[in-house]
Amino acid sequence: MQENIKRLLKDCFTHLGQQALYESKDKSYMVQILKQQPDKLYEIGEGQFVGEMLILEVSVFDVLQPVVGDTFSIGRCRYRVHTPPLRDNSGMIWKIQASGV
Repeated sequence: MQENIKRLLKDCFTHLGQQALYESKDKSYMVQILKQQPDKLYEIGEGQFVGEMLILEVSVFDVLQPVVGDTFSIGRCRYRVHTPPLRDNSGMIWKIQASGV
């Protein structure tokens, strides 16, 4: 059963995802990711600002243990992990919040 779920996730990342260069302090390699870029509105005094936030979904089979400070390069943009990554309900996908570097 787990092998079927693993194959399903791999197909999802292949068809809907994109390539990113994952870099930690001792290694770097290409991974498939799904990305979301929700707008978040911040208010400071009377001003309003839209924050640049990126939420990445990465298979736990591709990245074993991402940590704060790791980076993902997508095209010309580079993003740094800024909160501890958490697994989703299935336990097979990392949900990672990152911001532009």
